[in-house]
Parts: sequence; structure tokens; C-alpha cells
Amino acid sequence: MIGIALEGGAERSSFTAGVIDALMARDFYAAAASGTSAGAGCVLNYRSRQQGVSLEMMIMERHSRYFGIRHMAHTGRFLNLDHMAQEYASRIDWAVYQQFAMQTDFVATCCEDGEPAYLTDDGSRHRLFTAIKASCALPIICEPVELDGKHYIDGSIADPIPFLHLLEQGCDKVIVVLTGSVHARPTDYTRLRPLLRQLYAKKYPMLYHAVLHRIARYEEQVQALEQAQREQRALVLRPQVKSIPLFTQNEDKIRAYYQHGCELVDQRWTEITAFLESRTLIQ
Repeated sequence: MIGIALEGGAERSSFTAGVIDALMARDFYAAAASGTSAGAGCVLNYRSRQQGVSLEMMIMERHSRYFGIRHMAHTGRFLNLDHMAQEYASRIDWAVYQQFAMQTDFVATCCEDGEPAYLTDDGSRHRLFTAIKASCALPIICEPVELDGKHYIDGSIADPIPFLHLLEQGCDKVIVVLTGSVHARPTDYTRLRPLLRQLYAKKYPMLYHAVLHRIARYEEQVQALEQAQREQRALVLRPQVKSIPLFTQNEDKIRAYYQHGCELVDQRWTEITAFLESRTLIQ
């Protein structure tokens, strides 16, 4: 079984949007997909087999945007999760999403225990889009999202690159899409320790610990990913150009990053197919 793991990265996920659109153009669909934060939205796009939806979500007209400084000036919120969910819901072909039996989940971080949660839909649109909101709920600026009696924030805190999860779920090989160039690293929240302490230390102590240690967790995953590549269980697609800013609203930069994702799949297609056909080398 082949899986695809999609890292988050806000507008850097325009690269991922390009990758999945190029894969769909070649009629390649994995059996399982797991996405974190903005990568969760790309999973939604991928399973519904609609090229261009993820890119649309990143280059909206100013009056439709659900995040950003201008949005905050009008609404008081940098990121409006309800608005985001509504925009996705208006674009996704729900009938197609339900029709195809792709194993999908959306990674969030559980506030109560600080561990990753792999949220799935139960056939209802409401649960699906609640799971997407949970995966994308950025620390500090978003309220935790409640689902099934628990509370969740951004999945990139607990499982930023969910390839191990897919291997544990029975995938033999995983295509891993990263959104930053080789020197890119996730946001270091230790700079905001006083604010994190105020928001989480008492109410969600395990989450507080997880947020402060997210860089170490990311580095552990990078090392595990390198080992999985050596064993031919993982193939990594990542930008070969300078990373764009996480929350840029420069449409030209977003479109160029998207196009780079499309072109990289075309350039590496022979390598991708060889990887999918090769035997693993687990020691």
C-alpha cells in the first residue's frame, strides 16, 4: 500500500498543492493520505480529485481571505477557522470525496495529552471540516477546537511529518512532501514562553510541554525520515528553491512556488515510479 504524507507550512503548502495537482494530472492516487495543518487541506483536495482547489484557497480575493493582517484589521482575528472551513466546503466535491476509498486522516495535537491525534470523518461534512479546523488551529492565535469531548490545535506541534503514522498503518512506501527548502525549520515557540505559560501551562500542561519541545520532535522526525529513505520506504519531495514566507500574501510568490511543485513532479517522475516499484531494504 502506498501512502502520501503532507507536511504543513501555511502558504508554503502552495508547493504541496503543485505536487498533488501534478500527481492527479498523471492519475496517481495513493491508497492512504495523512496531512498536517495546511497539508490537511491538501489531503482534502487530493481525495476529492479536484486540481486547483488548494491553490485557490491560498490566492483568494482580498474580501474572501480567511487570514492575514488585513483580515485581522477587519475581523480581529488573524486566522478565522470557521471562514476557512466555509471556503473549503464551498469548493470541495463532497460526492467525489465520499466515492473514493482513500484512507485519509488529518493530524492535530491533543491539548489534554500533547500527543498527535489522527482525525477522520464519519461520513458527515460537519465532522470532516471540524477535523480540518483542528489540524489548522495555530497555537496562541487560535482557540482550541473541540471534537469528541477533547480539544485540539495545530497538528504540526505533535506530528509535523506524518509518514511514520502511515507506515504504522500498513503502508509499504510513503511519498513525503515537505514545504520548506533543506535549511528551513519550523517556528520556534520558545521565544514566546511567557505567553505560552499564560495560555497553556495550567489548563493544558502536556500541550505546553509539547509546544516548547516541537523543534526537538521535528529533528527526531527528520532523522527517522532519513533512515526510511535509506530503507527505500520513503521518498521525499521538497522545494529546490528558496522557501517563501509562511504567511506571504504575494500572489506571484505563491503561484511560483506552486508551479515549482508541479514541475518537480514532472522532473522526478521516473525516479518516483522506480521508487514505487522497488523493494524495501529494511535492516
